[in-house]
Amino acid sequence: MIIDAHCHFWEADLVSDDFKEVLSAIAKQFNFEYSLLSNGDAERLIREMDEAGIDKTVLLALDGEFIFRSRVTYKEYNDLLAKYMRNYPDRFIGFAGIDPRRGEEAIKELERCINDLGCSGVKFWTLTGFYPDDLKFYPFYERVEELGATILCHTGLGPTGTYLKYCRPVYVDKVATDFPKINFIMAHIGDPWTKEAIAVATKNSNVYLDISAWEPHLKMAPFAFYETLIEAKMTCGINKILFGTDWPLFTSILSLKEYVDGIKKMKLPPPMKMMGLPEFTEDEKNKILGENAKKLFGL
Repeated sequence: MIIDAHCHFWEADLVSDDFKEVLSAIAKQFNFEYSLLSNGDAERLIREMDEAGIDKTVLLALDGEFIFRSRVTYKEYNDLLAKYMRNYPDRFIGFAGIDPRRGEEAIKELERCINDLGCSGVKFWTLTGFYPDDLKFYPFYERVEELGATILCHTGLGPTGTYLKYCRPVYVDKVATDFPKINFIMAHIGDPWTKEAIAVATKNSNVYLDISAWEPHLKMAPFAFYETLIEAKMTCGINKILFGTDWPLFTSILSLKEYVDGIKKMKLPPPMKMMGLPEFTEDEKNKILGENAKKLFGL
């Protein structure tokens, strides 16, 4: 089974002017067409999943209202997520977008999304301006724990106009320690703080890493890609690494199929083999591509 543990979705006519600026900045940074970013609907995603042989995808709703003007409220975004899940019940795993700064309202929306909409977890978009280990959020975490939900927390770089200082992996450490029954996924291996992310995942048995947004590394800096994955494998363990793509943001660099094939065909560069570093086995590749996520999500 292949599972994409980190995927976005939006529809072109729902993208606000603020978010268009974000997508345009990403397109300019990586020198590809904006049109490939603006269409993030379910039909396109399902087609590309089928081409890549991806069985299931974790769809992440976003609550960015504290920083971006939006054409839909965060609750409406979660409702759209629920619609996609109803239309493709065997393909999508839903993570609601909820900003914990909403206090009691956040807890009520959490309960609605888990109990009524069928979501399995929550997406934290820390780049909008909050530290995940703020004590004010502990009542929210207590309810997450009671509901058995998973939290996927943005860590690492974000687009222009967002706040980098809130996105260090170390801010996941305290809450992961204080709530050991909640599973946390740290997005993007915390890039550029990869060593810090790996340390947090090593120390905490309930913390995992996803490799979303690492398509540019695999294609243009494969040595760095393998070096980071080997460090994670040898430190926190292969069972902590989850495949993720950040779709549709990097499809101009590697399509879903190309990224999946890239993981399947991973082979260390000769200099790394000469250093005595271990090659990835077929079993380890399968764990990254989906077996780890399958176990994490209880599928």
